[in-house]
Amino acid sequence: MKNERQWFVVYTKANSEKKFAVQVNLLQSDCEAFLPLIEQTRQWSDRTKLISVPLFKSYVFVYIDGNEYQQLKRLPGFVSYIKFNNFPAVITPQEMEKIQRFLATGKVVEVAHNHLLVGTKVEIVSGSLQGYCGTLVERRNQQLVAIEVEGLAQSMMLTLPEALLKPIIEV
Repeated sequence: MKNERQWFVVYTKANSEKKFAVQVNLLQSDCEAFLPLIEQTRQWSDRTKLISVPLFKSYVFVYIDGNEYQQLKRLPGFVSYIKFNNFPAVITPQEMEKIQRFLATGKVVEVAHNHLLVGTKVEIVSGSLQGYCGTLVERRNQQLVAIEVEGLAQSMMLTLPEALLKPIIEV
């Protein structure tokens, strides 16, 4: 772990992003938390209210060095660091600036999740079926997908979170 300050992404417990960001900013060190918030109108049975909600649910961006990396794990609400290929995901300052500039425009923002489309060749990247490849033939919701078993002209229904699938890029 480098000892220079970098932007990392922390995955927090549900609905504790704001509390976690405050805890990070209260630390004696120079670490910084950035929680992008957007305004949404919520309707209850007796009233309508404008509230601030996180742009990315359960994500808080933190600007820390190697010493603070372990310290944040002890804070209430911390679940894990977002990782890619078993290494903590580092966000470039340019990407952070883009997010901040976009929020400053005041335009209505909605995060679009990367959904796999029917017909996409996919590979299961985790779990007991890791490495299995097939074609996405049906999706009923974000949890239930049908993957065609190659060569058998049959479909096997798997209940998998979409996060466990990655598209196969054919060259």
